[in-house]
Amino acid sequence: MTAPSSRFSFRLQRVLDLRQQHEQAVAGRLGAAAEAATEARAAMDALAAVRVASGSDLARAHGAATPVGALHQKERLIASLDAHLDVAEHEVAARDAEVDSARKELNAAMQARRIISRLRERREDEWRLSHTRAERTAMDALAIERHARQSDQAEKGA
Repeated sequence: MTAPSSRFSFRLQRVLDLRQQHEQAVAGRLGAAAEAATEARAAMDALAAVRVASGSDLARAHGAATPVGALHQKERLIASLDAHLDVAEHEVAARDAEVDSARKELNAAMQARRIISRLRERREDEWRLSHTRAERTAMDALAIERHARQSDQAEKGA
């Protein structure tokens, strides 16, 4: 039996390091996607607030004696806001889909890293066990040798 090395080394350490780097990169992409989704949602909310204000302004204009041309212009403005709101809703949905995709990718990257990490822990535990056994075997051999030497000296002295 060969004695284990005095320092643990994991053959797949480079793979583990690469998986950790990939996980960090995916986490960064998830953060960026979440930020973009938040910004898109805030823009849509602001546009919706303008739309609500314009709608109530149009309702007030209908109750007052407002020229027909002004009412028609406000209705076109509201229709334009509705179209922009639709575009903003699609943008938010696309950003949310990116966030979901990045989250799934992050979960997969974390799982891949954990698999290698657990394997590393097992290998390190095995190394410690074999290292401890080798040390005990060496200490036992030393103790037996010392005992034999002391027995030989005792016999020669008697």
